[in-house]
Amino acid sequence: LQQTSRPETSMATHQCARFNNDPKLCHERAVKRICKYLLGTMNKGLIFKPDLSKGLECYVDADFAGGWSSGDQTNPASVLSRTGFVIMYAGCPIFWSSKLQTEIALSTTEAEYIALLSAMREVLP
Repeated sequence: LQQTSRPETSMATHQCARFNNDPKLCHERAVKRICKYLLGTMNKGLIFKPDLSKGLECYVDADFAGGWSSGDQTNPASVLSRTGFVIMYAGCPIFWSSKLQTEIALSTTEAEYIALLSAMREVLP
């Protein structure tokens, strides 16, 4: 669902999916909260209004070591940065993604560069 019509839930569903092998009560609460949000916003979704004056656009961002302050600081996965991007054509989103980077970035600039490379892999065949 988050990949097809509800991109605003991408980050939350990814965070919950990371703990599928060892879920805790807090993860159950998070999934219930996502479901409650979806039930409350059933009439919402993507609305496409193409603007033919716009071409192919790509917006990219990265969160450098986003889990460092809140996560287990001895866990190497807590220092991974998050990549997020949306690819649009004629002003309409055609592909989006939000996921953890596979390598550890040593700076914000490096995290942004890794995010840009991830997005360009989808733009350029």
